[in-house]
Amino acid sequence: MRRKTGFGVVALLAGVFCFSHLALAAPPGSWTTDFTLFNLGSAEANFSMNRYALCPGGSCTADTGTAVTPPNSGKIPANGSAYYNPIFDAGFPTGYSGSIVVSSDQQLAGTVTLGNGLTGAAYASDAYSAVTAPSTSIILPIVMAGLGPWNTRMSIQNTGGTDAAVQIQYVGSGAPPTSNLAALPPNMTAWVDQADLGISNFNGSAIITSAQQLAIVVEEYKSTGGVLLAYNGLPSTDAGPTVYMPGYLDQGIWATDFTVVNTSATAATVAISFAGSSASLAGTIAANGAQYFNRITTGVPSGWTGSFPQNYYGAATVTATGGNVVVVYNIANSGPGGGGNLQVAYLGFPTSKAVKNVVVPLVENEYGAGQWVTTYTVQSVDGNPATLTLTYAGNLTPTCNPCNATTGALPTRTFNQKSDGHVPTGFLGGVSIASDKNIVVIADQTSFLLGGDTAAGFAGFAKN
Repeated sequence: MRRKTGFGVVALLAGVFCFSHLALAAPPGSWTTDFTLFNLGSAEANFSMNRYALCPGGSCTADTGTAVTPPNSGKIPANGSAYYNPIFDAGFPTGYSGSIVVSSDQQLAGTVTLGNGLTGAAYASDAYSAVTAPSTSIILPIVMAGLGPWNTRMSIQNTGGTDAAVQIQYVGSGAPPTSNLAALPPNMTAWVDQADLGISNFNGSAIITSAQQLAIVVEEYKSTGGVLLAYNGLPSTDAGPTVYMPGYLDQGIWATDFTVVNTSATAATVAISFAGSSASLAGTIAANGAQYFNRITTGVPSGWTGSFPQNYYGAATVTATGGNVVVVYNIANSGPGGGGNLQVAYLGFPTSKAVKNVVVPLVENEYGAGQWVTTYTVQSVDGNPATLTLTYAGNLTPTCNPCNATTGALPTRTFNQKSDGHVPTGFLGGVSIASDKNIVVIADQTSFLLGGDTAAGFAGFAKN
């Protein structure tokens, strides 16, 4: 499927969104990016695409853009989807690195997938959601430099109208000095790889600011290859007193670890609860500080009380008093007997992102040669079960449409496209989820035929 391919940033700007397409990346392998678009509007979407060259070092000559042939003849029906892969576009230059801007007369959502060209255990891939809220101040909760084999790379795109001067401030013990990008032209993307900092054992955060709006995606990668995670930078305005983590998993070989960052100038008292479980955690995070949680490797942090749930699959809620927080969490097969080679990263959802209508732009059921399968998890944020209506759109006719469902006895439920029978084998498209309660949604796609890191995670989009 699509995953065979690369890395990029996607930004949604009132009907315009951008993503960067990378042919070669710091993580081992040669990379390609593809993406799925979903029309959130009530009418047919007419869209166009232009590509822009990569901006090495964040200072370069502006690119006015080159037209790219859009899929579906540049049209997407209401509540429909379209898929683009540059490999299948004869007019797209081989070995290209840069960005694409998609302009539409309807609001669009997008999911980007990326993967290298390696095989077996060396294969790595991931996915991330379109950046629906570019910002002048963005938080990156996890940034690593020389942490064993782990490093991170930032892909920073200027979604503003003039050149952007960008400041990168690192936060945490042993943080490198603040760095700057002098002049990043509109629509263009610069890479900042923490492997180039020449330091070791940094595991902290970063705050990136500019007078222009930016869209940022972070890759967490192993320099030895075989594992990749990607997440979107968080606008500072997404920090809040309550954050939701749907799909929290600690069962069998699967485990979840997460970082909570206090973005406030005062200490925050933090409580973490788990839906349907008596387990909970409580403690304090210092002003502008962070706390890492991993049941397997570090246990309950020093100074904290409570316990983690075990043999658990559900959702977690982080509540802060006296400060605002953001959360990034990773789900991996790193439990006993797991290889740690399947990993996905997600951002916690603030209360403002919990709505009654959500779209998952990428849904598959044994699609393509890799037989990719999507699962998605719905969390009802008030703690009570939700009644759901699922409406699919794609390349094949769904077996039920709409499909009526509930979250069951708990406020969270996972839907698996292979076992639920909602869509036929070979389906590629998306799903609209209507709920009687406010919900947040995460999704992932996985191939169990291919080796290496075939797990890729992304978020659902709020549909207004």
